[in-house]
This record gives sequence, structure tokens and C-alpha cells, in this order.
Amino acid sequence: MDGYERQKELLSAPVSGSNLVIPQGKYDFYPDGCTQRYCYFSNNDEGVKTIVFDLNDLADFTLDGSNSEFLFHGRISPIVATNCRNLTIKNITIDFEDSFVSDADLVKRADGIAWFKIFGKHSVDGGKLHFSDDFFDNLDGVLRFFSYNKKRAELDCELPMVAIENRDLLYENDFVGVPDKFPDGAENFVIKHELRLCPGIVFDSCENIILENVKIHHAAGMGVLAQCCRNVTLQKVEVSPRDRRCSVSDDAIHIVECRGEIVVKECDLSGTLDDSINIHGIYRPLKYRIPGGKFYYLDTGHYQQAGLCGALPGDTLELCKADTSVPYGSIKLTDTKVINKCYTKVVFDESSLPPEYEWGDIARVVECGEAVVKIENSKFKPFRGRGILVSGVKEALIRGCEIHSFGAGIFVSGDPRFWYESGPVKKLNIEDNTFNNCCYDNRGATREAICIFPEIAKETPGFRYHGTIVVKSNHFISAPRPLISMLSVENATVCDNKLTLDATYKFSPKNKDGYYFTTPDSPAVNFRNCGKTSVDGNKGF
Repeated sequence: MDGYERQKELLSAPVSGSNLVIPQGKYDFYPDGCTQRYCYFSNNDEGVKTIVFDLNDLADFTLDGSNSEFLFHGRISPIVATNCRNLTIKNITIDFEDSFVSDADLVKRADGIAWFKIFGKHSVDGGKLHFSDDFFDNLDGVLRFFSYNKKRAELDCELPMVAIENRDLLYENDFVGVPDKFPDGAENFVIKHELRLCPGIVFDSCENIILENVKIHHAAGMGVLAQCCRNVTLQKVEVSPRDRRCSVSDDAIHIVECRGEIVVKECDLSGTLDDSINIHGIYRPLKYRIPGGKFYYLDTGHYQQAGLCGALPGDTLELCKADTSVPYGSIKLTDTKVINKCYTKVVFDESSLPPEYEWGDIARVVECGEAVVKIENSKFKPFRGRGILVSGVKEALIRGCEIHSFGAGIFVSGDPRFWYESGPVKKLNIEDNTFNNCCYDNRGATREAICIFPEIAKETPGFRYHGTIVVKSNHFISAPRPLISMLSVENATVCDNKLTLDATYKFSPKNKDGYYFTTPDSPAVNFRNCGKTSVDGNKGF
């Protein structure tokens, strides 16, 4: 039986009760015969998705792969679950035959041309490097070369990314020639050439979901995405490279406007070209239009959040000004209606609209900022980006984790003007973690291993964006440098941590604006516009 026939047999197999148990084995999946539909995936790119396991409106359902390996051929979204309740997916390994981030070695430089051996499927036609035969192949026409350190199995922190336009390229003896813009010392690379079009596993508007003992070795976009869900548990999820230098092209785990409890435990996330995990809400401009009376709607701030709105009837919108982030009032929604991918109509008693409101002021759904997050006993080693990002939640606990990251190990923001990722964290405990040379990138926009930095353009005296943050009993391994910074925190405690000096990565001060306010000679712990602060018992600081 060939791979396609086995795929048809598997996808048409009868479901036994509330379970689909797949016999252990190796399975190949192809686009033929799969579901196709237009999807909006937050922080990924929208479009028509070819979906293998398209799970819709299921209740009390388990998909058990019995530790099988699933290999996907072409531009495929492996698993998409929509409007499911009490859903468990477990015991599956996901990988792709084609590479969305390709390995490459620089083998020769001559006459202004750098010649590369590129691994994986590719061809050169008409001076353009092709990786697939569809419309979406290298859609933006740019090849992004990241220098790779084979000894450390990570990106080289000393060398910059080099962008090459995908045109007028040469091809000789299976080598690809591109304009030589590469610094000395660069030999091994990964090339990012795809948009965020094929995330690994997506949960959309689901409730009580469990992802357990799942491995994802490659994807174009996020490894796991949960959007507008309630109660999400990820246990023993591994995102890591296999037979490649890079795993997924962007975040390993991305969780957006989810409610209830979010649990991440015993996970191992490495080799990603962006953050290991990002949990956040969304800010949206509140606007109105005329004629025929005022028609209020929530607009989409960032194009990769189109088609997504977590606002429900009965929810509360908190309003603020984009430059200060200071809340000035709230309104109760009586109804919501999606108009198109950019606009969601919201209905409320107009008399409750605060007098300070102006067209385009920023709003966030309060109920989407009440999640309780637990991230425990996990490992994070992203190629690029940060370890853990968390914002717009009621409480968060980060405990017992090991983090080695290109950018900040933990980054807590709040951004009403670019990514529109809300919002304040009321209570955050960071304890018993190891920060092993975090923020080692010499060109990044952060400086510290732990960076609490809401992106506030105009600070307001007496206003604190975040609530209570405790950094306790952590182990930092680092060269001498600022380790912790907190901006606009009401209550901040840094106690009983320790520093072990390490010279593996040289600290190079940033020379451009970024998500920091410290200077190279700032102390280990730094506060700005904070309320009550306490620093005590930090060994080696």
C-alpha cells in the first residue's frame, strides 16, 4: 500500500466511541484528499490551509497517536481543532519532508560571489532559488541567512543576519551563488525563506484542551498555537530540531486571548527562530463610523491578528490612551458581531462611554486578561528571540525552568502600538529557575536576563502598569552585566537569588534603542518608575 492509500485509510477510519487511536507506526501525509479552508491564525499568516486532521465541534474526544511518527509532505497544516471541548491530543511526532528553514554551508568565495551548498529540496530557475513548486514559495522574495555555530548548536551571537534578494542568483555544480555580503568567519547557516503559513498544531475557540507527549520537529510558523481558548494544558511537549539545525521557523508555543488556566509543564523547546513561548492578550483600537448613527467596532491593530476577536457579549472593555497605557474607564458589552476580518461590531450603552474617549483609543477585553498561568519544570533554548513572554494575565508562576536564550530569558511587556499584545500582569512569581547566559545576543533589543518592560511612550507619574512581581531563589549564570530590570511595577521583590560568573559569552553593551533603560555599568537589579521595591539576599549580585 503506497503512502497516499494508507493516508486515505487512516483518515476514513471509524472512530471508536470518543477516541481515535492510531496504530503505532510511521505515516506519510500528502495534500491530496485533505480539507482546505481559509483560516486566520494569530501571529501567523492567514490564508487557505490544507489540513490533515481537521477537528471541528468535538466533545470529550481523544486523538492518540500511540507514539507514531507523522511525516507531512508539502505545505500542510497537520492538526487544526476548532470549537472543541474536552479534547486531548497525545503521543504523536510531527515532522515535514520539505524544509521551511533550510541548512546551508558556505563553501567558496570568489569575485564577490558566495557559493553555498544548500541541504534539502531546492532548485534554481531563472536566477531564483525555489524550495517548493507552489505560489507561496519564498513569497516575500527575501532569503534570510543566519550564521550557525555548529559547536554550540545555536545561532552565532557575534554575526548579523544577512538578507539576500532572491533574484539574479547563480547555479553551478549543485552550488548556489549569491552576492557576498557575509562577514568573515561565517561558514554554516540556516536560511529562513517561508512566511508563517503552516503552524504545527492549532487550537481555535476550544475549551479544556490537553496536549501531551507530542513532539514537533519542524513547521512554518508556530509549533503550537492556542487562540481564544479556555483551559489549556501542555505537558511533555517537545519542539526540537531533528536532522536539521532549526526546528520551527517562529515561536514554539503561542497562546493568545485565552481564559481560565494555562499550564505548561515538563516541556522542552529548542531550536526555534523566535520565542520559546509567548502568552498575551490583544489591544484593539475602538472606533466608530457614521452615517446612520454611531456604529462602534474593534479594529485590528496588527495584520497578523486579523480574523481574531476574543470579545464576547457580557465582557468588559477597558480603555486607555496608546501613549500612556493608563486605563481611564470601562464599558460593558451587550453584544458582539464579527463584520469582517478586521472589524468586530460591539454594542453597549453609549452613556457608559467615558468622556475621555476619543476615536481610536485602545481597548482590551478584561476577561481575556484573567488567566492563571503556570510554567514549570521546562527547558527553553530558542535560536532567536526570548525564552518566555507573558502579558495580559491575572497571575503567572514560572518555576523550576532552565532558560538559555538569544534575547531576554523572561520578557514581560504590554504593547498598545505595534504588536498590540496586551496587557498588565497582576501577579508574577519567578522562582527556582536557572538563567544560563540569557540575552547573549550582541545586537538584540534587550539587555537583561529578566526584563519587565511595558512599552509606554509617555510615562505618567504615580501610574504602575504591572502589579506585584517577585524574583526569588533563581540561579543566574552570566558575565558581569545588568541582570534584572523592572519598569512601572507596583510591588517588586528580588531576593535570595545567586550569580555565578561565566565568561562563555562576552557582554557587549547595546548601542541602539531597545527594551531597556539600564546602562552597561548599571547594577544587577534596576528599577524605574516603580512603587515599593525590595532587594535582599542576592549572592554575588
